[in-house]
Amino acid sequence: MAISEVKICNLALRKLGARLIESLSDSSQEAVTCNLFYDQVRDAVLRDHPWNFAASRCRLAKLAQAPAFGFSFQYQLPVDCIHLRQLNHPEDEFVVESDKILTNLDTASAIYTGKVTNPVLFDSSFVMAFAARLAAEIADDITGSSTKAREMWTLYLNAMQSARLADSAEGREDEILNDPWLEARGISGIDSPVWRG
Repeated sequence: MAISEVKICNLALRKLGARLIESLSDSSQEAVTCNLFYDQVRDAVLRDHPWNFAASRCRLAKLAQAPAFGFSFQYQLPVDCIHLRQLNHPEDEFVVESDKILTNLDTASAIYTGKVTNPVLFDSSFVMAFAARLAAEIADDITGSSTKAREMWTLYLNAMQSARLADSAEGREDEILNDPWLEARGISGIDSPVWRG
């Protein structure tokens, strides 16, 4: 069965021991709550990691007006950009302000995480992390249990660790092994059994 918005919501609800839904337009508390959180949680999980399935590249459109100070040029942020990863080279300096990219580069291309909304395109690791984060966000409303919410946050962190390590096998091992997101949570990719042997 192909992945869908309803299936992701039901994965989250199952983790909470709640009733499953037939549609996000249902009038049940479960459907209403999932519908309220779904888009925001999806975008938050997309921002939390440079997912390979959501990677996009483009040449940027330079704007005629220069920034007031601090940088020489500004470019239009791609409309589907969830998180700007880098410009021409990893060391290129830039800042995102509103829907603009400020930099000293006279010409610029971008690598970024795009806003992927079609669940069929989601990586399976992303689906599991997304479902766990959704469960964490809706746990209080659905179960009334802050303990359950904390359990789901732990599940989300574990799912993200697994997803990051799996994603690194597709071209970014060095970046994942030294990932500040993992280090801030006391997780070292190089210490994982995945990297042994």
